[in-house]
Amino acid sequence: MTAPVEAGDVAYARYSFRLRLSSSARSALLAEWDRCRWVWNQCVAVSRAARTAGEERGPAAPDRTLTG
Repeated sequence: MTAPVEAGDVAYARYSFRLRLSSSARSALLAEWDRCRWVWNQCVAVSRAARTAGEERGPAAPDRTLTG
């Protein structure tokens, strides 16, 4: 469903979607979310440990850790 809105010379459309998942797709998405959250928590733990140890770490350090 779209609802066009005009603002000056530009027209915008607003879209509304509903996603219906099967139970297996929902389980797979939740499992992937859990893995992403684990990786995030590991990065946070490493960053906190480095900060506690007095190491100077920039914002790109977690990226290098993940790709290393």
